[in-house]
Amino acid sequence: MSESTKELAAIPVGHYHQVMERGNPIRRAWHLLKFQRVLDAFPPGPGLSLLDVGCFAGSLLSLADQTRFSRQLGVDILPEQIQFANAHFGTAQRHFQTIHTLEDLSALPGTFDCVSTIELIEHVTPSEIAVLFRGAARLLVPGRGVFVLSTPNYLSAWPLLEFGLNHFSDVDYSEQHITRFNRLSVKSKLERMVPELGRWFRWDLVTTTHLLTPFAAPFLGVERACQLGEAVPHSRWFMPFGSLILMRLTRTAEPA
Repeated sequence: MSESTKELAAIPVGHYHQVMERGNPIRRAWHLLKFQRVLDAFPPGPGLSLLDVGCFAGSLLSLADQTRFSRQLGVDILPEQIQFANAHFGTAQRHFQTIHTLEDLSALPGTFDCVSTIELIEHVTPSEIAVLFRGAARLLVPGRGVFVLSTPNYLSAWPLLEFGLNHFSDVDYSEQHITRFNRLSVKSKLERMVPELGRWFRWDLVTTTHLLTPFAAPFLGVERACQLGEAVPHSRWFMPFGSLILMRLTRTAEPA
């Protein structure tokens, strides 16, 4: 376990899900909108299979419609978070399991229509990011599987937000975020880290989210702020300064 993931292991079980449900309006809107924007980036379904890598307490899959995603699996290296996810959100169609490292992705059975990785790549090294992409390439259905990733955008207000969180909240990101990205260079940086990326995947979308709408939640309400945040489709949002980068790639037919 790397130093950054040791810091993640210190976060209380179910913490972020509880923040999403009962935190202050800005933090609730932030987390709800983050997960919804990732789900918005996937095909409409029905009957899709979805793997969430780095699922933590299972919040994304807890919001994933089980008609649209009829097979759901969340994996994480933190067994206590996986236990929480299975206890609170596990169903006949939705399961969670522990993996020891990203190398274990290659051992998961079957293939998936969709793979998500939400705010994971900033916590791991470039070599681990290459392992992640290799695992996603092996697991996604060739020719049509969709890989969606999000990560903080360091060409935005995020550094200021991170500074504030490090000093005034219950989580310190200064030792957790070890590989940082910005909207303008994220594609080229990932392609350097993963030389096979262009053979395994086709870039569909690189955009941002969380520019202003979460901060409107105290005035508009959480639900209205999230609706506002989803008002513009990903394909029509070109502002590079949102606090989160959102990427969608489609698996090519090339073997991994």
